Amino acid sequence: MLKNTFLHIPRIGYKTEKKLWKHGFISWQDYLEKCDSCPVHSLPKEIVVNHIETSAKALAHNNARYFEERLNAGDAWRFYADFRNSVAFVDIETTGLYSRSDAITVVGLFDGRSTKVFIQGRNLQDFGEEVKKYSLLVTFNGKRFDLPFIRSVFGELPPLQGHIDLLYPLRQFGYRGGLKSIERQIGLEREGSLKKADGYLAVLLWREHVRGNKTALNTLIRYNLEDVVNLQYLADWVYNEGTSRLPIHPDRLPTPSKYDVDAPFDEELVEYLSRAIEEQRFNRSY
Repeated sequence: MLKNTFLHIPRIGYKTEKKLWKHGFISWQDYLEKCDSCPVHSLPKEIVVNHIETSAKALAHNNARYFEERLNAGDAWRFYADFRNSVAFVDIETTGLYSRSDAITVVGLFDGRSTKVFIQGRNLQDFGEEVKKYSLLVTFNGKRFDLPFIRSVFGELPPLQGHIDLLYPLRQFGYRGGLKSIERQIGLEREGSLKKADGYLAVLLWREHVRGNKTALNTLIRYNLEDVVNLQYLADWVYNEGTSRLPIHPDRLPTPSKYDVDAPFDEELVEYLSRAIEEQRFNRSY
């Protein structure tokens, strides 16, 4: 899809891009080969050619950041497939909402093959080196939440590494709500009591762990890993949904399948804490 995209070129918007496709300029290569005097836009050919050649070099050098910076966040899905072989799906758990005053407790990472977990007080600092291995990060609400926390702890991310926050293309497609709500809207279900879990539950699970509850940490890890593996399913779904809405027909990804997380969790603890959260919310409403 990326080589069919012209939106990242200045002064080319959705209407002009569709006109290019309609006139047979489906890809960058089509433009380079056929557009001696393009009737679709008023830009000098040399400017568009320069941007296409620069884009091709960025892609050849695995520079996902180049495309992230030039596409709207809602269109970032367009470069996902080209960097999918070097992607880290990332989700963090914290002690609260603010990177300046709260701390990361757990970072989960899935590379499409295996999961990795980084835990405060154990191996959290190892995430700083691990994350450098990937050309692309995928999150949900990471622009506003995960990445500010990550940068506050581990510093700036690699300069060529790109980021896709799935929140924005999903909004562009008309989906609203948090990660769990959107999963349900597209038919992705979680196991047992984890269907009810939310971010505040993760905060409470960490507190239980600090207090000495022996099952709390494993439950928190399972909750986190469900998030990161579902991000892959969601990213594949977003890419295919995005391509289906266009007048051209780029190759789709295989139908997404959910990676099974084989990690124990305490269902009774999740139920107990979920009830406590509901009671707090009920009491605040009166």
